[in-house]
Amino acid sequence: MITIQHEDRQITAGIYGEFTLTDYRTFESEVLDTLRLKGRVDLLMDLRDMLSYTLVVAWEDIRFVRAHAHDFRRVAVIARDQFTVWVGWLTRLMSDADVRVFDDEASAREWLAEVTEPAAEDGFGTLISVAALEKAIEAGTVVVFDCRHDLMNKTIGGESYARFHLPGARFAHVDRDLAGPLTGKNGRHPLPDRDTFVAWLGRMGVSNGTQVVAYDSGGGMYAARMWWMLKHWLGHAKVAVLDGGWDAWVKTGHPVTADVPKPVPATFVPKSTNATVDTATILAHLGKGDMRIVDARAADRFRGENETMDPVGGHIPGAVNHFFRANLDAMGFFKTPAELRAGFAPALAGTKPEQIVHQCGSGITAAHNLFAMEVAGITGTKLYPGSWSEWCADPARPVEK
Repeated sequence: MITIQHEDRQITAGIYGEFTLTDYRTFESEVLDTLRLKGRVDLLMDLRDMLSYTLVVAWEDIRFVRAHAHDFRRVAVIARDQFTVWVGWLTRLMSDADVRVFDDEASAREWLAEVTEPAAEDGFGTLISVAALEKAIEAGTVVVFDCRHDLMNKTIGGESYARFHLPGARFAHVDRDLAGPLTGKNGRHPLPDRDTFVAWLGRMGVSNGTQVVAYDSGGGMYAARMWWMLKHWLGHAKVAVLDGGWDAWVKTGHPVTADVPKPVPATFVPKSTNATVDTATILAHLGKGDMRIVDARAADRFRGENETMDPVGGHIPGAVNHFFRANLDAMGFFKTPAELRAGFAPALAGTKPEQIVHQCGSGITAAHNLFAMEVAGITGTKLYPGSWSEWCADPARPVEK
């Protein structure tokens, strides 16, 4: 059984007896309703009279909290010792919240009462949650780009967008809008002409003050490419990736539409950046130990096995492998900053961020690794846009397997 009370931004939930899935669904509904109206919330969970909870509740809790990890400010839990493992999960999953455990209700309420109104939001620069994006869309303070794509089926993104997309979303085609013409020597997804891309952004209604959000089907593989192009290539700080992407938006019951927006043209002025590394630079640093190349491809392709995308298998000599999907949890959300740092540790081996260069097959999933590092607080790394497909286009360049 569950009881729920609302006090402005604070939700108080009391659990009695067995915590069932029906109870949890009620909790979810109440939280989502409050998020829509109030934004980030405070939560008081009283578990003193909870006798048990089922495994299905535990998994639903993980899913829900992952989807809304950035939507809680402070969480006070009143719990008995036997439920400390569950409380530990809450602490770990609510990555942006201050979670504390109390023995009594008075102390918990006193701590929550100390919460002051947060400073005005400066914008989202890495991840944005489903709930935060819904609020921004309703307020009209964001420009959203649908980046759904498939490297093996290049029309599926546009076809999916035509059927349904997030309200107000523009479509960004990975090959046509987020990449330039192929020469046979510049990789499979070379960067577009800078001025051409800037002009396209303006036609899509993006100015220097615009909060941009990119999403794809789920794990951010293509959305991270657009994020990198805006933030690091053009110097636009207010750009984020929707955590969980289209899948998280739809599975949490948020609205979709087939209506295509008519953007009001804007002016976007890019900044000078130093975000890329070219082939000549990599060649000049090979074997010197002062550059760490991180390859985002799957381990078998890194080893030169099962190569289906490029004519030559293998990797750049000295590169280390970190498969981009290791940045995601089992539900397709980005792992916590601590988990990401731990995951990257073997590949980085103490290397300074400014010595790290990301590459993959064609500059797409390399941006995912760079993005995940920023979520983890590792900033200052660079991207090799041409990546393996450009490197292996010249047989004179060395290959390692």
